[in-house]
Amino acid sequence: MEMHQVRYFLAAARLLNFTRAAIECNVSQPSLTKAIQKLEEEFGAPLFRRERARTHLTALGKAMLPHLQRSFDAAQTAKQMARGLGRAEIAPLTLGVARTVEHAALQRVLAELGNGLAGLELALTSGSCAELIELAMGGSLDLVIIELPEEAPDRLDRWPLFEDVYQVVIRPEHGYASTPPESVEALEEEVWIDYAGDGCAGLARIAGQSGVQIEVRHQAHSLAQLRQMVLAGLGCAWLPLGVVGAPLVAVPLPFAQTAVKVVLASVAGRRRGIAAEAFVRAARAQRWDTFASDEADNRR
Repeated sequence: MEMHQVRYFLAAARLLNFTRAAIECNVSQPSLTKAIQKLEEEFGAPLFRRERARTHLTALGKAMLPHLQRSFDAAQTAKQMARGLGRAEIAPLTLGVARTVEHAALQRVLAELGNGLAGLELALTSGSCAELIELAMGGSLDLVIIELPEEAPDRLDRWPLFEDVYQVVIRPEHGYASTPPESVEALEEEVWIDYAGDGCAGLARIAGQSGVQIEVRHQAHSLAQLRQMVLAGLGCAWLPLGVVGAPLVAVPLPFAQTAVKVVLASVAGRRRGIAAEAFVRAARAQRWDTFASDEADNRR
C-alpha cells in the first residue's frame, strides 16, 4: 500500500465521483482508478460499488475509511515536521542535567539558544549522573551535563566545562563550623545524608581509601529536602559548593582532594540535531570557570 493510493481513495470516498477525484488529485482518471484497484487487490475485496453514474462505498470501504484517514493524516504531519526540522523551524533538544549541577553559565547558554533558535523545543531532565548516562546511551537524551565518573563509558564524547569542589555541609550550630574535621577518621563520628544517589558516593570513596566507613543513614531527593534535613540536625551532607546556599555552612576537608570535573557529554558516533549542535557550541564558548568563581564568592 502506497500513500498516493490512500490519497486517491480518500478523495474518491469524499467526492463519490472518480472523475472529480482525479481532477482534485491532479492525475488522469485511469491512473486514479488503477491505483484504487491495486488497493482493493491488497485488501482482497472492492472498496467502491459503481452503479451507472453513482458511486458508493462498500462495507469494507466504510470500515477502512477512518483507518486510512488516520494513516494519511499521520503521514502528512510527519512530512510537515520533517520540513520544519530541515528549515530549523522545529529544533528539539533533550538535555539532562545532574542534580548536583547548578551554574549561572547554564542559564546563559539556554538564553542564547532560545534567542538564536526560534523553533527550540527543550525537554530538560534531572537525575543522578548514572541515570543520565544510561538515558543518553539508550537514546532518550541528546546531551548531558554531569560530573565525569571514574569509569565513564568509552562511547561518550565529552567537553570539560568547569570544576566544582565538594565540601561538608552542616547547619550553623554544628561543631565543624568552628573546628573543621582534621582527619578522615572524624567522618565516622557523623551521620550522613545522601542526595539523589550522588551526594555521598565521593565521600565514601575518600573514606574508604583510608579504611574508614561512613554511616549514610538518610536519603534526600531534592535540595529542598536535603536542606531541611540538615537544618533539622539529622546529619551532615556532602555537596559541591555550587549548590550550597545560606543558611547552610560549607566546610572544606583539608586532608583530601575534593574537586570534580563537570562535563558536557553525548554519545559518540550519534548524529546530533541542530539544537544539540548549537548548545555544544554555545556551552564551549562560555567562561564557566569565571561564573563558578563568582558563585562561590556569593555563597561565602
